[in-house]
Amino acid sequence: MPVARAQFPTLAFLTASKMFCVVREDMSMFRISIVAAALLLTLALSSSGADAQAWSSRLGQEPACQTLTPSAAGGALPKNPNLIVLRYLGVSNYELTYKDTVILLDAGIDKLSWWVPTGVTAADMTKKVNAIFIGHAHGEHLWSAPMIAQKTGALVAGDPLSVAAMSVPGMPAQQLRTVKGLGEEGDFFKFNGFTVEAVLGHHNIVPGDYMAKDRAAAQAVGALQPPLTPEQQARDKQLNAQLAPLLQGQGDRLIKEGTISYFFQFDNGFRLWYGDSAGPTTTQEQALAKRIGSVDVGLIPYYGGELAIPITMEYVRLLKPWLVLPTHHDGHRNRMLDMPIGPLGLAMRDENPKSVALSPLYRTPICIDTVTKEYYVGQ
Repeated sequence: MPVARAQFPTLAFLTASKMFCVVREDMSMFRISIVAAALLLTLALSSSGADAQAWSSRLGQEPACQTLTPSAAGGALPKNPNLIVLRYLGVSNYELTYKDTVILLDAGIDKLSWWVPTGVTAADMTKKVNAIFIGHAHGEHLWSAPMIAQKTGALVAGDPLSVAAMSVPGMPAQQLRTVKGLGEEGDFFKFNGFTVEAVLGHHNIVPGDYMAKDRAAAQAVGALQPPLTPEQQARDKQLNAQLAPLLQGQGDRLIKEGTISYFFQFDNGFRLWYGDSAGPTTTQEQALAKRIGSVDVGLIPYYGGELAIPITMEYVRLLKPWLVLPTHHDGHRNRMLDMPIGPLGLAMRDENPKSVALSPLYRTPICIDTVTKEYYVGQ
């Protein structure tokens, strides 16, 4: 029986044992506002290299864990030198802050009018960015990167197609780095307290007939809302025009050669993996998993309707994270429905009851102590 899917951008907290949320529907904008209840939970969790991971209100005292303002937009940096702060910014976009370093994972910060606003724009995200890592060359993953890079001087890394798309007037060529994810010298980056390795991934390949049905369902939901205004249509056209378009035949290259995942190895042993498209795992990703054993946190793509669970679980089994944050799971009114976190959480629990799946609100701080493995989710 097909799993019912949310028709709104439902972003809730799901732990291995409970879900807490209060939902308010705004019929004019079809938005969901979810207020997390106080989570007084201690979860005994197991993963390689760690005896326990637990919810910690202590981390909530951190200024960076008390604000909805991303560090790239002028928000607080972590004071605790062991603290990672993650913020979901829609589609597959995340901000990762550690010590004095601010990283953007994908940079499609501005959104087409189809998506629910995240409350932050690309213009906001120009106070401090050290590096931007791009997963692939579709617009919603990178169209804000050139402007942010120009304003901040950030390094921008991506596959050859992404680098070509971002090579627009005003983008300093010296800030662009091409990666292939094949273990070559240019695939490694060193920062204060951690390294990043680019690893070749694979783009999502949901069958066309299924995608057409999913798109039709999303359009049916979108038809319940007012049509886009001329101003919104003009803005969306301008947004799409910020990048150099893919050339004929490059779509196939993007699927097999132009999708990159990123592995973060922290000096204290903590590990994080990021991917932005739910394709099958690659030989390079499998080799990485064999070499490292497991990761602590997986930012794992979760997209493709009912077909998504097997693909996402392939990554979960391969990388064995104790904490999973989904990417590319929020839908919009014209192309795809939201992916509910519940079915993924149930699938994870069936295989590892001590794992945790979290789907946070836009800009909510997810704070993780990389030494104690305690975590905290803000408002």
